[in-house]
Amino acid sequence: MARSTSLDSFVKNRKVIIVAGVFMTAMIILMLAVALGFNPRRGQTLQNADLIMWGLWDDSELMNKYISEFRKQYGNIKIEYRKLTPQEYETELVNALAENRGPDIFAMHHTWYSKHKNKLAPMSEEIMTLKDYKDRFVDVVYDDFVVDDKVYGFPFYTDTLALFYNKDAFNDAGIVSPPRTWQEVQQIVPRLTKIDPFGNITQAGIALGTGDNINRSPDLLSVLMLQSGAQMTDPNDYTKITFNQNRSQSGQDINPADLALEYYTDFANPRKTVYNWNSTLDNSIDAFYEREVAMMITYSYQVEAIKAKAPRLNFAVAPLPQVSLESGLANYANYWGYGVSSQSKYSNEAYTFLKFMTEKEQSQEYFLNTKRPTPRRDLIEVQSQDLDYGVFVNQVLQAKTWRQPDNNTVDKILIEAINNVNLGLFSYSRAMSQAQAQIQALADNFAK
Repeated sequence: MARSTSLDSFVKNRKVIIVAGVFMTAMIILMLAVALGFNPRRGQTLQNADLIMWGLWDDSELMNKYISEFRKQYGNIKIEYRKLTPQEYETELVNALAENRGPDIFAMHHTWYSKHKNKLAPMSEEIMTLKDYKDRFVDVVYDDFVVDDKVYGFPFYTDTLALFYNKDAFNDAGIVSPPRTWQEVQQIVPRLTKIDPFGNITQAGIALGTGDNINRSPDLLSVLMLQSGAQMTDPNDYTKITFNQNRSQSGQDINPADLALEYYTDFANPRKTVYNWNSTLDNSIDAFYEREVAMMITYSYQVEAIKAKAPRLNFAVAPLPQVSLESGLANYANYWGYGVSSQSKYSNEAYTFLKFMTEKEQSQEYFLNTKRPTPRRDLIEVQSQDLDYGVFVNQVLQAKTWRQPDNNTVDKILIEAINNVNLGLFSYSRAMSQAQAQIQALADNFAK
């Protein structure tokens, strides 16, 4: 009897040892597989890769932290991050890619597809399906980075325009709340504007009207066009520029582009009641720092800059005014993403990192570290509670943009249209007609 019990115990112990051995072996195999690039989530094997990544706005310390976290899952993929300055970036990138020494992953403006499409590799659906991409990101991201059902980039953030206003100036003028519509803007600007006996503007109501001394004036004109109903490009062919077209609205033929340019330049027209700005004033950002303008419209990255430069400035941020609060709500997006070079031998590995960076956990942490609003739909609600940046986050679902052939040249063309009206050289109609023709010629050149 004792012998039988001893035998049973031996068999049981042996089974435990075998099971434990099998489990340990399986764990070792799995760990080796992960280290060698096997992704158990999608059943794909990634190559050993040394990736070079170029960025503009993300500090090396922050990116290296994320890279370290990524390598815990993908130990066979190394990433070297380099941050460049805005002044040198695009020229250096183009030269490096032309000489076949460029990065695998590089920062790209959301409008860059048209002029840099030959430099970009699309993402394989092995990494992420098109449906998953569309479900993850807000509409403007899909519109900017998906072409012919192919994904060409991942943004870590989005940004929108908002109204910055000086609360002390509002209090002095007896204005209780910021304007919600452009009509309300027109109504309060005269109350906020101060002009001395010599005709000098000592306090502007809002920084609108000119091209060169207003931060992102082309974006302001673009969003006014979009809110007015302009169709910036042909929906079936983004290379066809169409914003300068009449549209039927409330039984009338109107030209939204002309109306937008007229509204915008009225603030720099001395013959108009809303006149409060001209080309002799400081840049709009500096004017806001110095309390020389009560309102300006710009992006979220200026919040921290203002706090740093003018810590005692009593200001707040409100949503971008709209033409109507009932319909046609629109904001304007200006942001950067990351694309993968068509020269890279490791596009799957590169896109795997970009996907990792935009997973929910990393995306929320990125917001907490940078205060740049999320591009993810499922983080809008939580980030919208932020006291300083919730306004920008709340607007990303309304954000729109348009596919431009060359964002820098388009900016110059739209500023020229504004200047031509302000100088009395062109009518609104002629200025916008010329602008469309110039941008179309640019688009035709890039389409060749």
